[in-house]
Amino acid sequence: MIYATLEQMEKDWGADFLGDLLPEDVVYADAFAEALAKASAEIDLHLSARYTLPLPAAPVGLETPCVNMAVYHVAVRHTALTTTIEDRYTAAVELLKRIADGKAGLGAEEPRVSSDPEASSGGAAFYSGPRLFTRGTLP
Repeated sequence: MIYATLEQMEKDWGADFLGDLLPEDVVYADAFAEALAKASAEIDLHLSARYTLPLPAAPVGLETPCVNMAVYHVAVRHTALTTTIEDRYTAAVELLKRIADGKAGLGAEEPRVSSDPEASSGGAAFYSGPRLFTRGTLP
C-alpha cells in the first residue's frame, strides 16, 4: 500500500524544490513514484511488528512520514541531501518506531481488535473443572 501521493509531496515540499533534487535526465514522476513505493515499503516493515498488513485503509497520519521518507530516498540517491531532509526522515522513522512499540497509534484509522466472540475464526479455548477449594468450606 502506498501511503502518500506525488500531489501530497508537492504540497508539503513544493514542486520546484522537488524538481531541484533531480538531475535533468531523470523523469520527475517516475523518480518520486519509486521513492514513495520505497518509503511505503519501509513503513510496512515497521507496521508489521504490530499490525496485520495490508491495513484496511491508508491512515492519514502516515502521509507526512511517507512523503518525508520518499524525499530523503530521492535526495540520497541524487546527492542532494540537506540537514532538513535528513532531520525529517529521522523524525519519521522515530514515529514509526513508536508506533511499532505501541507508544503511538495510527489515529482514527487504528485497526481495532474485535470483542465479538462470534468474530473469532479459531484459536485457543480455555475450560476448567469445578472449583476444588472455596473460602469457609472444607472438601
